[in-house]
Amino acid sequence: MMKRSADSDENAGPLSQEQLAQIGEARMHASQLWRAARVAHREYVGLILMGVVTAMFSCWGGISISSLIMGVWMIVGGVIEHRGEQRIRRMDPDVFRTLSRNQMLLGAMFVVISAWWCLTIALGTDKDLASTGATLSNLGIAEQQMMPMIKLMLYGAYASVGIFGIGWQGYLAWYYNRRQKEMIDYIQETPQWILDMQRSGILG
Repeated sequence: MMKRSADSDENAGPLSQEQLAQIGEARMHASQLWRAARVAHREYVGLILMGVVTAMFSCWGGISISSLIMGVWMIVGGVIEHRGEQRIRRMDPDVFRTLSRNQMLLGAMFVVISAWWCLTIALGTDKDLASTGATLSNLGIAEQQMMPMIKLMLYGAYASVGIFGIGWQGYLAWYYNRRQKEMIDYIQETPQWILDMQRSGILG
């Protein structure tokens, strides 16, 4: 890793070969951190878009409180990811704790709502199940023959939401947590003048 230096003339005049070498090494060691910033950006865009779509569909044919909660929660989670991306680029190591907790809360939300949806099927209060039954009756199709298959499909769809929350959000929580120590080590071992250039956006 780089040797931390703070010569008084580092910011004056053209960069020396040693300084250029330090910049190249800093960029190499910071690559994982910038990758984490890109991950946070993709999460921000994806969560905002899916949150807006989910919130809109929650009001389709009657308000679904659980879907509305999911949509709003995803939008809030996306905002946190966006702010996290900015904090990563400012070299704030505490951001990874925030992002990890954000992903754990998102995952828990997906699991709880998934379990709730499965429970509504078991209780016979699921809105989609009821509308499907009405549609089958209007088409002259016997509900008793089709309902077991439809319930199974809905169970699978709803359970996949919880599985996604455990798998993807759990992975991201672990991923962000791993980056925190990397950033702390990077800040401690990188020359201050390089950190200042990176935080100001001059040096990526």
